[in-house]
Amino acid sequence: MPRRRFFVPPENIKNGIAELPPDELHHLRQVLRLRVGDEVEVFDGHGNGYSGKIEGGRSKPFVGSLQSLQSTREAPTELVLALALAKASQFEWILQKATELGVWEFRPLLTRFCDVRIAESKLEARLERWQRIVREAAKQCGRFVIPRVCRPQRFVDFLPAVDCPAEARFIFYERSSQVWKAESSHSRRLLLCIGPEGGWDPEEIDAAARAQFRVFSLGPRIMRTETAALAALVIVQFSHGNLGRNDE
Repeated sequence: MPRRRFFVPPENIKNGIAELPPDELHHLRQVLRLRVGDEVEVFDGHGNGYSGKIEGGRSKPFVGSLQSLQSTREAPTELVLALALAKASQFEWILQKATELGVWEFRPLLTRFCDVRIAESKLEARLERWQRIVREAAKQCGRFVIPRVCRPQRFVDFLPAVDCPAEARFIFYERSSQVWKAESSHSRRLLLCIGPEGGWDPEEIDAAARAQFRVFSLGPRIMRTETAALAALVIVQFSHGNLGRNDE
């Protein structure tokens, strides 16, 4: 049986001991009912993972005897998914599945034909929920890195702030005559940009092209937002040897 995994912030890991945050401590004691001596794993969300044993008694258990683990589940390329906002359940599903597929950072976008808006009074709670979803997804799939979920941003403000090299910026547009072949890239970061259910405004595509984005389609069929996002991620991970393929 695989060892149970727990998220522990890096500041709670010191001198070979990991002190679990309250929600993880509750899960250990009340849900999993683990005992002193049981072997578990912890990870800090920044790429570090450890094996250890539960110590300290039931009143205040902690994970001790930590031993560093090497992760084989992180791709060398940092995948950034810029995604138009969608309905809550749909967007959260994408966050979960894209985390499983190796995304490092999510950039929610407000586009012209995006019909989802989040009131400023609700934004912080929504961001906390999104971050919790990706944290749980990272924990479930064995990653040591928890993706970052950024604040929603207008597409016109997002374009000039992109920090990926030009050859690593991709935007997918169903009307493009060029089908993406996803050649392997040597860039450290790779950006995939997915539009809303209503599609991109042609002026947005023109603006992206001026910002040195490469414009492609994902094939002859028009996909829903969540399908396009996952299709693009699977294609790029496969082409880079991070999903069921290794050409070395």
